[in-house]
Amino acid sequence: MTSQLTDQDGGGPLVAVVPLRGGGKSRLGAWVQGPAREALVGVVARSVVGALVGSGAVTGVLVVTGDPAVAGTLLGAGPLPGVRVVPEPADVGGLNGAVAFGCAVAAREATRVLVVHADLPALTPQDVRVLTGCPTPVALAPDRHGEGTNALVLDTAVVAAGFGFRFGPGSRARHEEQADRMGAQVTTVDLPGTSSDLDTPQDWWALPQDVRQRVHAGVAARGWDLPPGRGSGPGAPPAAVHDVVEGTPGAGGR
Repeated sequence: MTSQLTDQDGGGPLVAVVPLRGGGKSRLGAWVQGPAREALVGVVARSVVGALVGSGAVTGVLVVTGDPAVAGTLLGAGPLPGVRVVPEPADVGGLNGAVAFGCAVAAREATRVLVVHADLPALTPQDVRVLTGCPTPVALAPDRHGEGTNALVLDTAVVAAGFGFRFGPGSRARHEEQADRMGAQVTTVDLPGTSSDLDTPQDWWALPQDVRQRVHAGVAARGWDLPPGRGSGPGAPPAAVHDVVEGTPGAGGR
């Protein structure tokens, strides 16, 4: 379609916004619980932030959370350059409110913002460079089911013009509708690293083995272990999970 909002600031500063929710990933509870699950979430979150920092494509990273202590615990292993934890106001109103708040903070110093979830274990610096290199005012990375939204790149002019964040079930279509309403052209970026989020045991076993092994090692380095699957180590899913992965995948949730 014809874009009314053009990417005039594509080469300007770009700040990443990473919403980090405390006490999340309850759907992983059937497989891993308690401190081990917290360690898993922390290892993946730090991996995502590390990919952002290592990409060279962002000028800063804002981790938005209602509990800065949770962010510190989850990210662990000391500070990362260019990363700031931004306390989320108590009345922000859930995930979409947290994202909108983070983008408003980012817009003070950037012409573009990248919203990326903290549960993308396979995200690489190259994925970030591809995503942020899109020339359109909006770039969207869907989940592996093609229904949710794992990352969004937006010109701050698009945000200021009233782009509404619609994370939740079916968010890809709703974000595309928001862009269409504004006449903002969208580029869809479908890469293994951006599409593979971690919400359920099925998502874990759908990850490439080398990614699972890397995350498993990170969890072990924090003093915890992940339950083994069928066979040994982090290589194969339990029978019940395997049946779901090979049968009917669950729908994307955001």
